[in-house]
Amino acid sequence: MTTDVSAERGADVAPRVTDERPDDGVPVIVIDGKPSWRRWFADLYVYRGALQSLSWRNIRSRYKQAALGMTWAVVQPAVQVLVFTVLFGRMVKVPSGGVPYPVFALVGLLAWNLFNKIVSDGAVSLVANQSIITKLFFPRIYLVFASGASALLDAVVTAVLLVILLCVYHISPSARLLLALPALTGILLFSFGFAALLAAINARWRDVQHIVPFMLQVGLFVTPVIYNNSFVPVRWRWVLALNPLTGLIGIFRAAVLNGPLPTGWIVNLSLGMSVAMTLIGVWCFRRSESTIVDVV
Repeated sequence: MTTDVSAERGADVAPRVTDERPDDGVPVIVIDGKPSWRRWFADLYVYRGALQSLSWRNIRSRYKQAALGMTWAVVQPAVQVLVFTVLFGRMVKVPSGGVPYPVFALVGLLAWNLFNKIVSDGAVSLVANQSIITKLFFPRIYLVFASGASALLDAVVTAVLLVILLCVYHISPSARLLLALPALTGILLFSFGFAALLAAINARWRDVQHIVPFMLQVGLFVTPVIYNNSFVPVRWRWVLALNPLTGLIGIFRAAVLNGPLPTGWIVNLSLGMSVAMTLIGVWCFRRSESTIVDVV
């Protein structure tokens, strides 16, 4: 009888069943620690059930023993919209391109909260689940992906609230709405890539989990969530464009509200930095994956 050694040693490498069989006919399990992208992608498919289990676990734990349950997914953006409407829509009078400010703010908050929750939960996902990764083998990046399950669910609930507001203010969608899905896909890719990078760093240096909340608080105000790109002076817009979310949120807002698309160079720069961050995040996570069990 053979034993899966990877489960006993912390599962820092993937078990592989070969076609070699001794005289008793029992398959031989080979522990192979050589890094291989092909093996890594194969493991993503083989252990896809782990992603489903971890995602469902994340959703249940988020709303477990909460009196309001999933109602919190509506309360949070609704309160944010109310506060921003009073402060920035009424008092500061931030221009919203002729769109009612509550709708304008909710569109930006839907995209921002999706990014915010994926990054904040994903950055600490390895440390928070160290008891699991030291006992079982599965692709570690599934912990980062699963941490975004509740964020995706909250985004769907917020989208329903947005549709209600659009109906209340009689705002009809146009053909440009087709751009909303690619924009959200870009936000998801950037969010998971950035979260994977932070998770890999946080596994070794725990300072990251203290920096991330502050970074996200500042990020809300340096990202065009509660204001348009045009609100920023022209000479400073290049700084705003260094934030990959600038172009992505701009495209999403233009798609939903049928407004003008961001300037071409801002979109190109944001998309380029988003793709680069996604690739860097996944590559760094993959490079550190073999030693995560030892340092987490």
